[in-house]
Amino acid sequence: MREKTCCVLGHRDTPPSETELLSLRLSVEIMKAFSAGCTRFISGMARGTDLLFAEKVLTLKKSFPQIELVAAISHRGLLKSKDEEFQRLIKQCDQVVVLSEHFYPGVKGARTRWMLKNSCRLIAVWDFKEHGGVIRAIDRAGKMGIKVQDIEQIVFYYPRSDVRLSPAGARPHAGVRRST
Repeated sequence: MREKTCCVLGHRDTPPSETELLSLRLSVEIMKAFSAGCTRFISGMARGTDLLFAEKVLTLKKSFPQIELVAAISHRGLLKSKDEEFQRLIKQCDQVVVLSEHFYPGVKGARTRWMLKNSCRLIAVWDFKEHGGVIRAIDRAGKMGIKVQDIEQIVFYYPRSDVRLSPAGARPHAGVRRST
């Protein structure tokens, strides 16, 4: 199933003024993944990028019922979230995978590793900072052999002051391979 699976990683704090553009870019990237053969999509279901991704996958699923949405939940306590959007979306997932019964330091990293291990494609929303969970996941994806088809299309930037979708000089980080 890995060869037909795409996951998303991204920031939780998307500025409201940029949500519409991020939503559009996620829709485009999800459709590219679907066109490349991905029919299974994994979301960590965190606020921000993850929930927006889940929403976009469910929208596409209306036209293509073979699409599956999988929720990767780091620990069981998150299922008790009072967030209405989370609860609405989790009920529509085809599968919910709970990776730990309890919270522990590093549980989010374990969830990310599980998502990457079970995916052939990564859509990453990244602010091009040299530190943080998203850059570590991008590096790990490359080391795991997850091909990034075109870094400018798969990884995009949404700064707080102006929007650049394919920044000049953007470079893949260690371990990230472009396919040829």
